[in-house]
Amino acid sequence: MVDNFSGPSPSAVRLGRRQRLALGALGASFLMVTVDSTIVYVAIPSIQRGLGLSTGTVQWVMSAFLISFGGMLLLSTRLADMFGRRRLFTAGLALVTAASLLSAVAWSGAVLIAARALQGVGAALVATTALPLLALSLGNGPARSRALGLWTLIGAFGGTCGLLLGGVLTDGPGWRWVFLLNVPVGLAAALLVPLLPADRCAPAGRPLDVVGTAILVGALALFGWTIVGAFTPEGSAVAALLRLAGAIMLLLLFLTVESRAARPLVRPGLLRSRTRLAGLVVLFAAGTIVDGVLLLIALYSQESLGFSASRFGILMVALTLPSVIGSYAGQAVALRHGLRTVALGGMAMVGGGLLALAMVPGPLAAGHLIGVLPVIGVGTGAAFVAAQIAVTLGATDADSPTTSGLTDASFSMGGAIGLAIVSAVLVAHQTAPGVPAAPGRVADGLHTAFAVAAVLAVVGVLAALLLRHGGNHQSARRADA
Repeated sequence: MVDNFSGPSPSAVRLGRRQRLALGALGASFLMVTVDSTIVYVAIPSIQRGLGLSTGTVQWVMSAFLISFGGMLLLSTRLADMFGRRRLFTAGLALVTAASLLSAVAWSGAVLIAARALQGVGAALVATTALPLLALSLGNGPARSRALGLWTLIGAFGGTCGLLLGGVLTDGPGWRWVFLLNVPVGLAAALLVPLLPADRCAPAGRPLDVVGTAILVGALALFGWTIVGAFTPEGSAVAALLRLAGAIMLLLLFLTVESRAARPLVRPGLLRSRTRLAGLVVLFAAGTIVDGVLLLIALYSQESLGFSASRFGILMVALTLPSVIGSYAGQAVALRHGLRTVALGGMAMVGGGLLALAMVPGPLAAGHLIGVLPVIGVGTGAAFVAAQIAVTLGATDADSPTTSGLTDASFSMGGAIGLAIVSAVLVAHQTAPGVPAAPGRVADGLHTAFAVAAVLAVVGVLAALLLRHGGNHQSARRADA
């Protein structure tokens, strides 16, 4: 009888030198992308002071990245089929490295925001191709399973590493090193690219939907500008309405282009599932809250509470680590009690935590944040994993890359809108007629910003109610029928 508990022999999982180097290059690149999702938040107050940016402008340092990252995710899977994953991975590395260097030497807010948009495009290319290349490098077997386990850990704890590392760099050599960190990592990974397996390119076939991608990204950027610009002193109601009308027209144009595209970004049939659509809305709402809260606390803790960047990074571990716990726990509970229960409970926890912060009388202290952030973190993690399952389960093998891209794109684009909403609330409280927007004085709008974030959580709760109660594969397939 075979001993099922002895596990594979050491020789069965031992990797060759070429495989180890390939795994190192891919793992480091993926870690770079996950760290980038949080590391810049730590440096936002320093960037704001260093470049003299207002609150309404500095949020674009993150929003530009999130919008380009989310938009490119939907197109990059098609690009990988057309040009090959290794080529696209190489292009993404080059773009992230060059854009990070440009961000580090940026002499104005406009240059930094443009560089961050390019960095988001490169990060999407890396994120899309790294895991498939890992599978090709290791093949099937125990080695691949262990590598995938490492991949999961990188994804789970990369955000926490970004917050801690960002604090050390910002307090030490300065905020520019937050971006410079990517340069040696990108160069080292690029040198190892020849060790990665070359994959075949699919026939050209029908044209890519580049136009649709550009229109979607433009609509989101214009919508974010509309939200923030409406509250700046130089803004006017007429200009805000014109921008809003432009954003709506671009969204309508996007829907028209997609309905006629030979290869649309998303196959129309994928969005006919109520469960999948509800999951996307939950992800979008969770993204608005997570990124909005990160910006809000980054500015408040360092400007009003006098925290150093390192201390802020440590504080935010109270949000990121519980979110990892919530995602694992939520996955286990969903198997027994269904996706609706987990998503609904998670978003309710998030909304309750935000409302508690909004209702604290007087100034918020660090103790208030430490007491409530874990609740928000657990709820966010649980809601995210339930929504992710709702979006991806029931999809065919051919649609799996698209549904995976939809998951990350919805969360990222939600984050961009959340940043705009929170920034707009802060700007509205910082300004008076004829007075320029001040970089500081975040405390004035803090309670209102948390209350608005709680309203966004209610949107997630309503969407969670539309999820099917069952959480297994069969119910997901029925949802797609």
